[in-house]
Amino acid sequence: MEIFRNIVYQDSGKPAKTKMSGISEAEIGPPPEYGGSPNSLNPEEMLVAAVNSCIMLVFFHFAKKYEVEVASYHSDAEGKVEKTKNGLRFTNVEVRAKVSLGSAGSAVKIEEIAQLAEKYCLVSGSLACPVQYNVEVAE
Repeated sequence: MEIFRNIVYQDSGKPAKTKMSGISEAEIGPPPEYGGSPNSLNPEEMLVAAVNSCIMLVFFHFAKKYEVEVASYHSDAEGKVEKTKNGLRFTNVEVRAKVSLGSAGSAVKIEEIAQLAEKYCLVSGSLACPVQYNVEVAE
């Protein structure tokens, strides 16, 4: 079992902040769409970033395990929030990645690794909404 922690706090008249293990604090607040500042982190984007980064890290775990060389990996992600019968909810997260092969890379192996990353990402597997992971291989 693993336990992951962070703290959040806000002092009177000051912006809210979060601190995670070993990382300096960061200002947090609602997204601009809900009246927040565009200069602070917001939970909605952090959730999408958690999915995006988790999938990428799992992807590289399997690339290393199967000795597949990746020259570059770039992904963008977006989460769709809609009003549901239970209030505002994420209804979908989509991650779009572009992978360039190294000399020891193969497009078929990249697709297999992408399937493993999608299957074993802890964060996306913990969400109630579907997560799509699309990988384009640039040779």
